[in-house]
Amino acid sequence: MSAPAQADRAAVQIAARYNVRTVHVQYVGVMYNDKQEVGGGSGLLIGDSLVLTNSHVIGREENYKSFDVNARLGSRNANPIKVTAVHRDDARDLALLELAQPAGNSGGASRCPMPVINDNQQAPMGTQLYLLGYPLDLDLSISSGLISNQTSPSGRWQTDTVMNVGNSGGPAFNEFGALLGIAVGGIVKWNEAQVSGVNFIIPATVITASPLYNMIAAIPQPSVCWTKWVDTTISFENWSKLNSTHVQTQANAGVKIPEILAGAIHTILPEDRRLIVNVPVTQLVEPKQIERSYTVDKTKDDHPVVFAEHSADYTENFPAEPGYRITGCKWHVETANGASNIACAINDSGAQARFTFRLTSGPAVDRYRGWLGATVNVSQMLAK
Repeated sequence: MSAPAQADRAAVQIAARYNVRTVHVQYVGVMYNDKQEVGGGSGLLIGDSLVLTNSHVIGREENYKSFDVNARLGSRNANPIKVTAVHRDDARDLALLELAQPAGNSGGASRCPMPVINDNQQAPMGTQLYLLGYPLDLDLSISSGLISNQTSPSGRWQTDTVMNVGNSGGPAFNEFGALLGIAVGGIVKWNEAQVSGVNFIIPATVITASPLYNMIAAIPQPSVCWTKWVDTTISFENWSKLNSTHVQTQANAGVKIPEILAGAIHTILPEDRRLIVNVPVTQLVEPKQIERSYTVDKTKDDHPVVFAEHSADYTENFPAEPGYRITGCKWHVETANGASNIACAINDSGAQARFTFRLTSGPAVDRYRGWLGATVNVSQMLAK
């Protein structure tokens, strides 16, 4: 199969697989002079009730007398779903939109898991990129290009993929359907010269570093879509045993080849009766239990009361890894002074552990500090 044919095939598969997860986002704001302003862009359904997009796609609520945001799944002509809350990370130009009702399985919208590339080395310069979104006043469209470099400001990746007004917030995938990030914009003019082909995506490496990622990581099973990308190559020579052969890789426990191919975008190159498959193996067996350790280092050095001690309560939240639920939380105090009420509670869904403690500092006339240095160990169990 020629390279252009492979690219065309990948584009068709990506468009078919993720059209139901790509979202047209639109806001309508009535300004204080009673004029109406309409804007929006693209987004990606994460789980059943959260849409990932750019912060700049959604106008600022405080600038309007009334403000409404709607999301339409798959097509800009689909029935709107009201957005009830907008959570922003303006530093990274990211936003998460909460839907009034879960998307559920309507139209196959729950096609999960969604493999995500969160490692620059897995998408080097020259990697094929496919972008879904709603440019201009058009319906869902797909465009393709390459990752030009990964050294742009703010951790963004440069691409020559075509982007226009309306593409912002749209998901970008590699040729096997693994999420690379979301579109953010491009440069159209430089020192009075017209510019084309210099556009950018916000990669998953930046998204996972955002405080908003805690909301994605907290999505309970089976609604969570964000999962680790695993790239493997399967070489197979005996066609007659294809349906019964199990893949033997270090990461799995023997998954049948047909089970892998059924839910993944792949490329098959039958040459000399060999089967070469490059596939995001989302069915690989994850460890049933994992441990995560966190360091807590907090000092209370204020002294608001002149002749008496003063206490304050503190909280550290630790989210479960995607696909896991927290089952245990223990801590070890390394150093402490004036520390009390130390506890760790797990919420009912196991999505988060909450480590709480109280620190006491001395009066203004004494000025001794309270502090706590501790290690918190969180046990997590596979939620499948």
